[in-house]
Amino acid sequence: MGGPHFIRWSPLVAIALLLTGSAVSPAATPGVYQVWGASRDVASRPYVQGGQIVLQWSDVEPSRGRFDWSSLYSQLDDYRAMGKTATVQVNSTHGKPGWIWDVVARCGSVNGQAVPQYWNPAYLTLQSELVNSLAAAIRAYPHPEMVALVRASPNAIGTELTMLPHSVSCTAAAPAVLVAGQWSPNVAHSYFRNVMGLYDSTMTPDIHVALRAEAFVSDGAPLSWLGPNGAWIMGTAADIDYNPSRDAFDVFARRWDRMGRTVGYWEPIPYQGKQNLVSWNYWRILLELYKGVSYIAVYGEQIRHGGNSQYRAAFDFANRYAGSAAAPQTAPGAFIALRKGRGRTAGNLGQFMTQYEPGLTSTPLSSGQGSNMIGPAGQRFGRYARRITGHTSRSRMGFRLNDDFAAGVSGRKVVIGVWYLNGGHGSFRVSWGRSALHRHVVHKTGTGRWKHFTTTVDGSLLRGRLAHGCDISLKALARSRTAFHMVEVRVPGR
Repeated sequence: MGGPHFIRWSPLVAIALLLTGSAVSPAATPGVYQVWGASRDVASRPYVQGGQIVLQWSDVEPSRGRFDWSSLYSQLDDYRAMGKTATVQVNSTHGKPGWIWDVVARCGSVNGQAVPQYWNPAYLTLQSELVNSLAAAIRAYPHPEMVALVRASPNAIGTELTMLPHSVSCTAAAPAVLVAGQWSPNVAHSYFRNVMGLYDSTMTPDIHVALRAEAFVSDGAPLSWLGPNGAWIMGTAADIDYNPSRDAFDVFARRWDRMGRTVGYWEPIPYQGKQNLVSWNYWRILLELYKGVSYIAVYGEQIRHGGNSQYRAAFDFANRYAGSAAAPQTAPGAFIALRKGRGRTAGNLGQFMTQYEPGLTSTPLSSGQGSNMIGPAGQRFGRYARRITGHTSRSRMGFRLNDDFAAGVSGRKVVIGVWYLNGGHGSFRVSWGRSALHRHVVHKTGTGRWKHFTTTVDGSLLRGRLAHGCDISLKALARSRTAFHMVEVRVPGR
């Protein structure tokens, strides 16, 4: 794109934006996206679908109304050269532009970040100018499809924060104006909702924009903003370990993303303090797929572990299933990862497959958030599991497929896969029909490692012919005890 690209904001620019084409942009490839890592890692790793472009407000708007998007264009050019897309965000983590203190008062600092009086209507006007100029810059780029989505940033306190002590006091240096009215949580909720509304009204439908889930869960944003051709949703700090401060947003994503009512992008919680990261990364990916999230962000530190087969398999699994949660008849497969868990997302994590009465037919196992893994610590599976024991009331697990998925595999060959812990020397039976031809006995060999049994079957057999209308069952034979991680039905060619 050449040298610096400056846009001077004016009402004429706003009118021009309203007259631009409103066709919905094609969605970028779903799957794993790197955040907070080097773009060279995106280029060199085939399991990464795209990366992240982070711009600082103070850099892109060095003086009010004078915008420099040259860095955005340069980085988009780089991603286009590597054949991948990028998320885009404008942050203010490194500080606000110095000129804003000529417009609004300063209200102390939080975590080392100077706090503007963001409830002054003039501050929302500044955000409007910034967001509108970003939208204009993306539309002016010759290949706007390189932008996978815009990540909405509130930019009140730093990039993410809005909460202040009730006793906060503000001072203004002329010509800035100190407005009446004290800060309150309601002020924070109102601002957050309003700035998300700016992103929605400015970007959609031709630029995909992901709004913060908390705007809808906590701040009263209208659900009418959302839709596959409207705003998408995003979240941060996703955690497979029990986290009651975040799982309300996971539930919201499941209700909206999984049903195809909108599209989701989600980032992980920082990894500090997490135990057994290889399993944490994998199970967190399973959580995102269960929620129906299409764009799964992973920190660059974890992306670089892709040479480890356990990490690579987790990323490949994410790329196989991401974006298919609302399309059972054409999905690449169905799966269920077995666990009990805690909180609002407790229970198995699956897509197009459910377990019949899990609490009555199996015993849940837990590693204590990775501190005592089930099976080898170097394998990704054993953060959670379910076990069956022969000659007990919990000797058989049954699994049902989604009706639309089952209809979509009728007449096709599918691969049933079962991950089990190969401990001891007992056996279990896998069944997918009533005939003796439609079952297989697996004999364990006591290696103590997780192992994968597969068999190719006719998808037409998976029509609820087993007990309780199940399609697949696992039965512990004699007095054997076996822990299981997952049952999967994969559709080759999809």
